[in-house]
Amino acid sequence: MPSRLCHLAVVAVLTAAAPGPAVPPVRIHQLLAGPAGFLELRNLSAAPVWLDGWSVLSCHGSALAELARFPAGSAVPGGGSFVLAGLDFAGEHDADLLVPAVPGTGQLLLDGHQARVDGVAVAPESPCRENEAAAPCPGPLSRDALSTDTDNNRVDFGCPSPPAAQPHP
Repeated sequence: MPSRLCHLAVVAVLTAAAPGPAVPPVRIHQLLAGPAGFLELRNLSAAPVWLDGWSVLSCHGSALAELARFPAGSAVPGGGSFVLAGLDFAGEHDADLLVPAVPGTGQLLLDGHQARVDGVAVAPESPCRENEAAAPCPGPLSRDALSTDTDNNRVDFGCPSPPAAQPHP
């Protein structure tokens, strides 16, 4: 008959191997602060991700303030994106949710349970950042085409290259 200690060891091993709650496949893909700013979320899965109850917090130095709470029925389509934008936004895609501006030195995405999903910041003291702060850009901060997330903003975010000039005929 196995001892109680042996039984507890087996339970501990099985519990450690059990998967935890699923991490949502949504990432902050691009960010530009200001009245014409925007925050683009990208869904890395094929299924839609419903944003009911999710929110975005804006970081100003070490302070946090709620920027937006997603309305019921909001979703990031499978393989698609969702754009939260300031009122002066004039991007190439329509905004899915308008706010007065996208302020601060970083943004933090929280799920419906208010658990951290993703964050990005350019200020080292920011609670929005993941590991090292991203280097500031003259334009938007952006992840690579795959929205790679290593949990280090300095590695994950960069300044997108401007499109190459087309030769004149």
